[in-house]
This record gives sequence, structure tokens and C-alpha cells, in this order.
Amino acid sequence: MLTEIYIYFAKKITPARARHILNTKKISKKVALTLLRKAGVKLPPSSFIVSPFHFGGGNISIGENTYINYDFICIDYSQISIGSNVLIGPRVTLCTVTHPTEPAERLSIQRNIHAPITIGDNVFIGANVTILPGVTIGENSVIAANSVVTTDVPANCLYGGTPAKFKKSL
Repeated sequence: MLTEIYIYFAKKITPARARHILNTKKISKKVALTLLRKAGVKLPPSSFIVSPFHFGGGNISIGENTYINYDFICIDYSQISIGSNVLIGPRVTLCTVTHPTEPAERLSIQRNIHAPITIGDNVFIGANVTILPGVTIGENSVIAANSVVTTDVPANCLYGGTPAKFKKSL
């Protein structure tokens, strides 16, 4: 009860505090939505995220009627945009940052490579998928379980594998 009161009266909640409350306390969907919004995550009431949900800075926007299963990880140094009517399986990772491949450049944190991730409407992402920086997934596409998406996926396509490759048009 005290947690819910704290969430309602706080003007802003740090993403770290929001993660802690969301992943360790039993709270209602309404309170979870309020908590995530105050941490910067844009999430409409018609969408749902199953805990645990791990994110960095709250740099995430999610469309209507989207369902995200448990252990969703968003490394959100850049914007993550998820469309409407999206289904995301368990243990999916969206990573907007990476390191240079040159060893000397890797040592400097200023050399990190940041790029947004965009997921279109009506996309289905299977379990244990990893999506790397700068990737856009077109509407109505499907990403097969256990895939690593390194390049853009056009609309209406099935991609799978490591790295994910075109399998067929939908």
C-alpha cells in the first residue's frame, strides 16, 4: 500500500527505482502503468508487460494492444519504438548500443555506437530473440525464436536464424 501511495504522489520516478518496484513488489496493472509512465516509458492502458521487465533510461514508447512476455530487456540508450498489436515472446532483448570492433577504440566509453530500434505494427517476435542497434522491423513481420536480428527486416516477411535471414514472404 505504501508503495502505491509513493507512486501516485511522486512527480517523477527514476528508471532504476521503477525497475526495482516493478520487479519486486506485487502491484496492480494500473499502478504499474503509472510507475512506468513516471519513469519515462510511454505505455497505453491497452498494452501489457509481464514482469520482470528490465530497462535503462525509460527511452521506450509502446503502441496500443501490445503484449510483452516476461524477461523483456531493453538497453535503451537510444529510442526504442514498438508499434501497436505487437506480440513479444519471453526473454527478448532490444539493444540500442554496441561497441566498436577495433580494440583500441573499444576502451573509450565515448566511442560506443548508439542507434534506435523501431518495431512496426502487427509484428510477432518469438522467444529469446536479440535485436541489435539501428534495426527496423517492418509491419506484419515475424522473427523466429532464438534469432539475432542484425539488419532491417522488410514488412510482411519471416526472418529467422543467427544472424536472422529472410525465410519467406507473408
